[in-house]
Amino acid sequence: MIQGKRGETRQAATGKADGIMTLELFSSARTRIRPQVAAFTAVCGAATAIGSLLTWVSARGARPEMGMLHTSLARMLVYAFAVGSFWSSVAFAVIILGVAMVAGALAGVRTLTVLAGLLALAASGMWSGLIVHHFNTPGLPNSHYLNPADLPWADLRVGAWLTLTGAALGLVSAFWLRRAARQPDSRKA
Repeated sequence: MIQGKRGETRQAATGKADGIMTLELFSSARTRIRPQVAAFTAVCGAATAIGSLLTWVSARGARPEMGMLHTSLARMLVYAFAVGSFWSSVAFAVIILGVAMVAGALAGVRTLTVLAGLLALAASGMWSGLIVHHFNTPGLPNSHYLNPADLPWADLRVGAWLTLTGAALGLVSAFWLRRAARQPDSRKA
């Protein structure tokens, strides 16, 4: 029970008046987690993580059918293509980002969810650009030029769609993760 200004009592936000403190996962002093949005954002994070393990592009010309699974993250950050182990791959980094999205969504931490979604989208975009650059412009003297027509939409496979869509929808839904808690109206007598 909480004492009001005029001495009247009202129940705490938990609805319990027995004086026992309970952990409230879905509320805080200012905001409350929207469970449906948290579940949707967590599913988006899982889709992001799963998509990084699947095939991203189909074979075309010199480009083989491939995904993020063995592309070296360290080499991708300097915009060079190299094969690496799973633990040093872009896929492993995106899996960690997908798990961070799930954890952030379930805990209601918007900052973590948004940051993980942004980084997953950035890694996906960099990987796509790297693949287009590496396999479609090997002999150009002006190698920083990328033609988006070198990677048509039809060449993108289920892994790319899961990761990109999951990260984008998870990023957008993270902004609706919490809502303002209802404050008692102090004007009512």
